[in-house]
Amino acid sequence: MGGVGGREMRHMLWFDPTLDFHDYAILWNYHHIVFFVDRVAIRVHKNNGKPNGFFPSEKPMYIFSSIWNADDWATRGGLEKTSWKNAPFVSTYKDFSVDACKWEDPYPACVSTTTEHWWDQYDAWTLNADQVEDFAWVRRNLVIYDYCVDLERYPKLPEECDL
Repeated sequence: MGGVGGREMRHMLWFDPTLDFHDYAILWNYHHIVFFVDRVAIRVHKNNGKPNGFFPSEKPMYIFSSIWNADDWATRGGLEKTSWKNAPFVSTYKDFSVDACKWEDPYPACVSTTTEHWWDQYDAWTLNADQVEDFAWVRRNLVIYDYCVDLERYPKLPEECDL
């Protein structure tokens, strides 16, 4: 955590992301963090209510983007080679927007469940039935690496893996 990682997952996508732009979104509220690709939930990290350092109740949220670094966990232990001849690797974004509350010390009201913002309405607290079905399909078919099952890297799995 703290920019170091340790909570990685890797997915195959159901399309070639280099051929066209796609919609990538993150819903991050007190209840969970959900990563979406073209409105399909591909990762859900639920808040178990215990101190963890990355839910908005403890410190301001921030986002950054990087291009995967080819560590062993991401290359299936080196089985997938990185083609450096394609460097430099570039990501391009369009129509980027952020809708969030501003952090105000010591503790902004918007980080708790206020229901004042779209991300903190009841419908944003859990996945709907269609999203649950899509997410289950992603988990069954597209997850290549999940830290919650990597006993070699984590002999004692992180607490949130029990959820």
